[in-house]
Amino acid sequence: MERDTIDSMLEGLARELPALDTRGLSVGSRILVLGKLVEKRLDDCLSPLGIQLWGFEVLASLRRAGAPFMQTPTELMSTCFLTSGAVTNRVNRLEKIGLVERRSDPDDRRSVKVRLTKQGIELVERAYLERVENMQTVFSVLSDTERESLACLLRKLVLSFGMSAPNT
Repeated sequence: MERDTIDSMLEGLARELPALDTRGLSVGSRILVLGKLVEKRLDDCLSPLGIQLWGFEVLASLRRAGAPFMQTPTELMSTCFLTSGAVTNRVNRLEKIGLVERRSDPDDRRSVKVRLTKQGIELVERAYLERVENMQTVFSVLSDTERESLACLLRKLVLSFGMSAPNT
């Protein structure tokens, strides 16, 4: 079996601290490294569209919400796993380039909703096509069965952190 950089790291660790059980570290380290590699690849694929992954996440959340493609900042915090300050920063930046707009909530004038603009809708739909194609390429080294198994195992880990889908 071919070795990766994590194997080398674990060998050094085993040599220096032989009493450590590194099986969990073996998995966690690969997940972290893979996450960084996939994030970089997605940023590279979205760059020609004029956005990065941080912006795509907000636009994608608004698009998935369905027409009229609006969410409150609190909803964006939840769906994008962001802090209040991060949502404000991202919305400000996306608003500045015309991809989202803030609107007063018609039901509660004290509340604001963030809405995709026509330009934002068009961009996020193109970005989704790029992202899906890119992920197909990344995971093409795995068979369909392997991808399904990996998705199930990763779902199990995500659920262990209490991140189950809300009941709708």
